[in-house]
Amino acid sequence: MTNQRKVIIDALKSSKAHPSADMVYDYVRARIPNVSLGTVYRNLESMYQSSMIVKIETPGGQKRFDFNTEPHPHFHCEKCGKIEDVPFELHAPVPDEASEWMKRRVITSSTLNYRGLCEECSHII
Repeated sequence: MTNQRKVIIDALKSSKAHPSADMVYDYVRARIPNVSLGTVYRNLESMYQSSMIVKIETPGGQKRFDFNTEPHPHFHCEKCGKIEDVPFELHAPVPDEASEWMKRRVITSSTLNYRGLCEECSHII
């Protein structure tokens, strides 16, 4: 594990904001001044490909990252862009035909994302 990767992991662990690559870069650059943006991007992509982190796609196309790889839903504020973990599990009933369909497959990951206005932005309306 390289020093850059350790600092990238620190950036992700220390943030509840689900930072973008640029935000991670700012954190890393403050600790390793000569690091390049490309190095941060390559490490984030490599860590995502090896399932060390989660990549969250946003409607605007900017990718955000999460160190928590346990399946959990996210909430994305459409006004300020904040991404939060939903702090509880949500379960929907699974119809019988879905259960049969799922028995014939191996699911390795899933995502559940909600969109709307966060607590701060919903007071602005």
